[in-house]
Amino acid sequence: QAMAILTKEISKSNGIEKLVQETNMNKGSAQMIVGQIFPKFFNGEKFTRTLNVQLFDDLLSFFLEDYGVERLQISLSALKKHIDYIQAKGDPKIKLRKVYQKYLDLADSSDRGNADSDVDEKEQTEIANFYKNEKNRTELISELRKSQDADDEEVIINLKKFKRNNKTIALIKMLRDFECQICKTSIMKKDGSKYIEAAHITPKHKKGKETESNIILLCPNHHKEFDYGNLSVIEHTDEKLLFSLNGKTYKLNLQIK
Repeated sequence: QAMAILTKEISKSNGIEKLVQETNMNKGSAQMIVGQIFPKFFNGEKFTRTLNVQLFDDLLSFFLEDYGVERLQISLSALKKHIDYIQAKGDPKIKLRKVYQKYLDLADSSDRGNADSDVDEKEQTEIANFYKNEKNRTELISELRKSQDADDEEVIINLKKFKRNNKTIALIKMLRDFECQICKTSIMKKDGSKYIEAAHITPKHKKGKETESNIILLCPNHHKEFDYGNLSVIEHTDEKLLFSLNGKTYKLNLQIK
């Protein structure tokens, strides 16, 4: 409800009433969270009023799962300012510091994951470069089906080991012609190949897999909007994805033929 108020989807008074009804929280606490803590916490600003440690943990988990590591880092900067403020008042906030450190470690781990993404991109490019000279479209589709159904984490292609998921994504990129499924654009790299990004419909941290029914191709701008914008999935089947994103509705075909 606090996020709905922040994005002006509902009024502050209605949001507070819903928060009270849904959580059995007293109205004063709901008003404090909505009006004094949540907006500053979300935007990286210092706040002075405090919550119990579990609520802070829940909010940080929400920021990470729904808005990604960049928003988590912003919120952690606000929490650090809050902890420093409280400490100056004589309260060391030991348990809260442990929560802060836990999510700081998660953010650091995600940053390392960005480096892994660069490695994955190189693998996908190498796989695509090999297959474009070796397989026709029918054969590529057959390779995709086999890759999606396999359990092995690694595959051998041209006498070299690759992550199986990178093989799957490389094949999806090839079969969808390296184009953003929203705006139909791609980035031309200096070597003449195309760059496009793969986005999970159901995120990996929620057990989303690398399959044609869960991977869509997006340009960097639409990928960030998909991750951080106001997204609502209306319908998701093996054949199609219908969703609204920042007020616009899109229907994407997921089947590769």
